[in-house]
Amino acid sequence: MASARTGSRPPLKNRLAWSFSRMRTFDSCRRRYYYQHYLKWGGWDHSAPAESRAAYRLSRMTSADQLAGELVHRGIEDALRRFRSNRLTVEAEELVAWAVVQWERRLAESASGRWEHDPKHVTCLVEDYYSLPDRERRLERGRERVEVCLRSFCASRTWEELRRGRTQKWMATDGDPYETVEVLGIPTYGRPDFAYDASPPAEPKSRLRLFDWKTGSPRDSDILQVRFYALAAEGRWGFPPLAVRARLVYLFPSAVEQTVEVTPEGLEDGKRALAESWELMKSVLADVDENIPLGIEHFPVTDRPGLCYRCPFQEICADRPAATAARDLLREEDDFDPFV
Repeated sequence: MASARTGSRPPLKNRLAWSFSRMRTFDSCRRRYYYQHYLKWGGWDHSAPAESRAAYRLSRMTSADQLAGELVHRGIEDALRRFRSNRLTVEAEELVAWAVVQWERRLAESASGRWEHDPKHVTCLVEDYYSLPDRERRLERGRERVEVCLRSFCASRTWEELRRGRTQKWMATDGDPYETVEVLGIPTYGRPDFAYDASPPAEPKSRLRLFDWKTGSPRDSDILQVRFYALAAEGRWGFPPLAVRARLVYLFPSAVEQTVEVTPEGLEDGKRALAESWELMKSVLADVDENIPLGIEHFPVTDRPGLCYRCPFQEICADRPAATAARDLLREEDDFDPFV
């Protein structure tokens, strides 16, 4: 009697690849970077060391701002996909009603405590887990952000223009799988929230339009992020970087739609920033090829206590800045979660 063949998947390998969010974490707090990208690795396995399991569990936590951003992006993604499939325009009221239901469900999950046993699938808010004194205000503001952002998108010039265009030219939407693309020989991942081919028939691959939805206030780094998208456009879609024009769509507290021109000078700045960031990430590795980090002492904590206040890893971070009065922490970094 033939026996059924059994097999197992090879273990996941922690590979080093660059992304804008990874750079932002590295620059903000190297200790958080270490917990997020190294200590937590394999912590989903019950046989992993206790410290890795703890880091993995904490890494699955989110914040009110992050949850708000997630629901806004999911709502816009749904509106785009439904329009693409059947030309159905989803009204703002429907999107907001869906998002409010999701918001309340996720808050109930966080309050339930079930996250401890299933951190991958159950929501846990930093505000709940660490009993932050401004919890109520942050939750109220998060819900407001969701509603305002979705209404802003539905009323935006961008949404109107996309509905007038040809959906056959749409190339990427938020929610598509991430793909690694080499830029300057560096493996990078990350993609804009939306992209379409605006090339005239006689000039294929001549005009790429990128869009990124923003649920927070404008930052100088947003322009740099667009430059990274442009640099990756050739490897991802075959468009030269100078064929790219982008629009940053800020949705809170009202819609601000900012066009970003990609220039040769801007691309050079993006290349420089990417190369410098990559070298710094490699500098804290004992083995670059295997992506094995140096000891934790090479990953110092931030000197900005406000970042620690809402960090999911504070439970295991013994070296974080000394606790400051809550009212002082609330004043620092208070407008929006810097990791959204």
